[in-house]
Amino acid sequence: MPASFAFYCSGHGFGHATRVSAVSLELLRAGHAVTVVTNAPEIPFASILPPTALPAAARDIANPGPKSSPLPRHAEYRKRNIDAGIVQPKAYDVDRQATYEVLDGFLATREQTLKEEIAWLEEAGIDAVLSDATFLGCAAAQRAGLPAIIISNFTFDSCYSYLSHPALPSREPGVLQPEPPLDHSILHPLVEQTIADYSSASLLLRLPGVIPIPAFDTDVPMPSGRWVNEERTAFTPEVEAILSRPVHTIPAAAQGRHVVDVPLIVRAPSPDANTPAFRSALLRSMGVPDYLLDSKVLLVSFGGQAIPRPRTRPPTPLSSPLTRRTKSQLSSASLEPPQDELREAGLLPKGWIAIVTGLSGGDNAIRDDLPYGFFASEKDVYVPDLTWIADCVLGKLGYGTCSETLSCRTPFIYVPRPLFVEEFGLKRLMHARGASLELSRVDFEAGRWELHIEEAYELGRAAKEEARRVGFEDERAGEVIRCEIERFLAEWER
Repeated sequence: MPASFAFYCSGHGFGHATRVSAVSLELLRAGHAVTVVTNAPEIPFASILPPTALPAAARDIANPGPKSSPLPRHAEYRKRNIDAGIVQPKAYDVDRQATYEVLDGFLATREQTLKEEIAWLEEAGIDAVLSDATFLGCAAAQRAGLPAIIISNFTFDSCYSYLSHPALPSREPGVLQPEPPLDHSILHPLVEQTIADYSSASLLLRLPGVIPIPAFDTDVPMPSGRWVNEERTAFTPEVEAILSRPVHTIPAAAQGRHVVDVPLIVRAPSPDANTPAFRSALLRSMGVPDYLLDSKVLLVSFGGQAIPRPRTRPPTPLSSPLTRRTKSQLSSASLEPPQDELREAGLLPKGWIAIVTGLSGGDNAIRDDLPYGFFASEKDVYVPDLTWIADCVLGKLGYGTCSETLSCRTPFIYVPRPLFVEEFGLKRLMHARGASLELSRVDFEAGRWELHIEEAYELGRAAKEEARRVGFEDERAGEVIRCEIERFLAEWER
């Protein structure tokens, strides 16, 4: 029986929108109705909206991906302020105080927003609410007497709670010290409200890269700063045990709520992305000259982050020497500089070029000041195609980048985001399933990338070459998730 879904989607970052689009696509193909409720713009949802829903100029940069068979019906788009999100001055920074103020202001209007959403859910004849990963959508569903399903690897309550955890001070000279943590007593009531709202959900479809979900893992210690070790490198053994236990033993199961682990939601590359002709045409479209077409490719995926321009200076060693791997672990000699040699790593190794994503039109200051060997992708370039042809990716630990580098088996260098507790789950995923290395923020901003790129390439080269031999392998997460949703609704209606 076809159902009508309200899909509440966080407007924070691109990853939520791409996941919602992928799941919605499967629901629409199966004959269900979907209305996306979000404060994000329409563009990331172009693949599921009617062709006439966006102006022509917006459709040109909508990044639609490979062509598929026409949908029997399209999703509707409903823009509402249903999410507080996180305030980020940079791709890997969080403004604690501004984030608190936005969350506090959002919760101050919570009751009025809920009234509006409940009235709309009833008027629209919605059968169930899906959430990635807004707490307000779950609360509105419960008050309207509807089931709510969370589809995510994290919930924002843990991110807000983490803002009371002090960041490690930098030991690098001249680097700004981190912003002081927020007072837990002030933050706690807001976090508790978000946890209570998430607890309205009856089903959690848990994506890989998961961290504890306080609304379901009700025995996890709070605040979430207690989840990580003193070095801020990994979860504590207690939290590792919580994440590793069978889902039927999660405390929420005793209350009749359920957790199901599902595959990675991934945007597949174009069907012919693995051909030399496709690779050459894609690189040429971004201005790469013919004499550089055989270069190895670094994909820089930061969304508008300035590219450093190292200047001539006395040689200095890397601030974070490459001691992660021994010579016996590499197919070539160790990439760590000899101890008696002081050298400064540059941006790119010899024989490499870089493609930079996330830059706006021709008047963009970053686009106009790219170093030699760097080329800007256009906004309509389908990023999974770039991830497939790339020999290495440099970016932040976001769900979309992690899932696409894993599925394309492309080595990944990440710059840590110290105030995102979600990162620890994604780091855990990447270390378990992919080839990934950390690049310190200091080395990133100074342009000391070269040796890290060489090391990551060596670490993941064999897997990447194998992927190019066998082609892209789809985990069909959308289909799995649709079946789980349909199974849950059938049981709910009994």
